Amino acid sequence: MKERTYQIVLEGIVITVTKKRIKNMYLRIKKEDGMVLISAPYQMSDLRIRRFAEERLPWIREYQEKYKELKQQKDLRPALSEAEIRRRKVLLKAAVEKLIQKYEQLMRVQVSGVTIRQMKTRWGSCNVKTHHININLALYEKGPECLEYVVVHEMCHILEASHNKIFWGYVAQYFPDWKNVRARLNEEGV
Repeated sequence: MKERTYQIVLEGIVITVTKKRIKNMYLRIKKEDGMVLISAPYQMSDLRIRRFAEERLPWIREYQEKYKELKQQKDLRPALSEAEIRRRKVLLKAAVEKLIQKYEQLMRVQVSGVTIRQMKTRWGSCNVKTHHININLALYEKGPECLEYVVVHEMCHILEASHNKIFWGYVAQYFPDWKNVRARLNEEGV
């Protein structure tokens, strides 16, 4: 069966509903644009989906207010010159390499390389086959604990590819305050 997508409007909020082959209903809000999405099983009635969304309206409004505030803060920041971007990349890469050196010994893993780049939706990534790590340039503006958490998080993917219990166990072992720092990064958004 093919996915079916349609929109509903609740109190001025547009919600995109996609019916697909899943067991449960999910609601998420895209960090990039604040868009509200619901994924629901094919057999679920439109009325039940609407009620599900209505029950979550206060949470949706709260999240969208936070999103507007963060977007305004980002929009007020002046654009960086190419020279400033290069400077930040060099400084951030040096800090990341220092952290990698520290954690390679502790974790007994080897990182093949690191790239600093601008990313829109994530703080970092790790190629588990090549052990190459990418770090978001936006971490330059965050505290050193945020950078350290992201480096540890990505290095833990060398030990365990998936975000499962084993993976989070490694993260907790090497960076005990990970939950607080992760929550802060998620709240502020990329």
